Amino acid sequence: MKPISIVKAALGGGAAILLGGLLAAAPAQASTGKTVPCKVQALVAAINAANSSGGAAINLAPRCTYHLTTAASPNAMLGDTGLPAITSRVALNGFRTTIAGNDSTFRILMVTSSGKLTLNGLTITGGNTPGPGGGIFNLEGTLVLNHSRVTGNASAGGMMSAGGGIASGTLGTGPVGTAVLNFSRVDHNTSSASAGGILNHGGTLILNASKVSDNTAAGGGGGGIASGTGGQGGPGSSILVVKFSQVSGNTANGGPMAGAGGIANGGTATITASKVTRNTAPGAAGGGILNHGVMTLTGSQVTGNTAPADSAGDQGTGGGIANINLGPVAPGAVNGGILTISFSQIRGNTASGQGGGIIEATITSSGPAAGGALTIKFSQITRNKAATGGGIFAVPGSPVTLKVTVIAKNTPDNCAPPGTVTGCKN
Repeated sequence: MKPISIVKAALGGGAAILLGGLLAAAPAQASTGKTVPCKVQALVAAINAANSSGGAAINLAPRCTYHLTTAASPNAMLGDTGLPAITSRVALNGFRTTIAGNDSTFRILMVTSSGKLTLNGLTITGGNTPGPGGGIFNLEGTLVLNHSRVTGNASAGGMMSAGGGIASGTLGTGPVGTAVLNFSRVDHNTSSASAGGILNHGGTLILNASKVSDNTAAGGGGGGIASGTGGQGGPGSSILVVKFSQVSGNTANGGPMAGAGGIANGGTATITASKVTRNTAPGAAGGGILNHGVMTLTGSQVTGNTAPADSAGDQGTGGGIANINLGPVAPGAVNGGILTISFSQIRGNTASGQGGGIIEATITSSGPAAGGALTIKFSQITRNKAATGGGIFAVPGSPVTLKVTVIAKNTPDNCAPPGTVTGCKN
């Protein structure tokens, strides 16, 4: 089988599963547990009772919007929460049901280390907090979303602001705390710092047939998803798994000290049969992905992402992917920027500076140096565009390995500087 056919075959099944999953109907409303009328006081009471009794499945009113106006769980350090914090095993079951905040003073839900929260068929919206997690904050517990949506939330204006839609993990190093999204969406959320959609800080984040789209990190990196520990604990301290999912249309406006319009990874990440598309990081590294940890990309597409110049004139690099080792300059960080790409397409990405498809480097106090290991197998890097290194820009000496890979039709060249990528022809 030709390389191009192998790539198409690898992507085809995943695309079909993803489409089917995102269009699938929400599960039927569960028939067990408490039934809650469409009143906020009743919902608060039901959660309190579930926490006290060791857990419960709570059925919410179909097609109801529970409008929260005040916080039931105040917390001066982490930010207030509209509903009682989840401290036991709780399932909230809805059918086209919404829990909405007041858009100004609290997030909607918080899960503690003893809690496990499952949302079935719900929309979480209107949360706004200066603390982590504009919609939901999972602090060392377990959070599962099934056929649910987190949209229109904000984490803004505080020292701990991050994760406009969801923040999950631990305040230290991990991995501690798990969030799983099945057939769910996180969209149109904002953060004044990093992680416009989802922050995975020292935890485990798993996306199955889900979509993270149109989120904004106004002052940091990871417009869609930021996964890592801020340079503490090493790559294994945060785990990101993305399967049959989409990360699209997200923006990181943090400038040259941030990056990653779509996904920022400082931990260990595995992306399989997924799409990272139409994300942007003006004046920064990684329009689609910034990897400064360890990442494996298999059977996936990184397409149509951009790293343009920002309003200050800072040039963007790595329109599709920036594979950067930050170990020498980030306090507490270990050497990263290790990336393996297999059976994938890096196509139609642009950067105003270097590396339309991929940039490969290590950042040191004295300037760029040879990057971490970059291995590309049975893949295509085509029709990307940059000022130099339209396909790949690799700092000389970078360990780049190509195997049965097509690098073609990039502008103004396929690889730069000349001779740095063995097997690449301009």
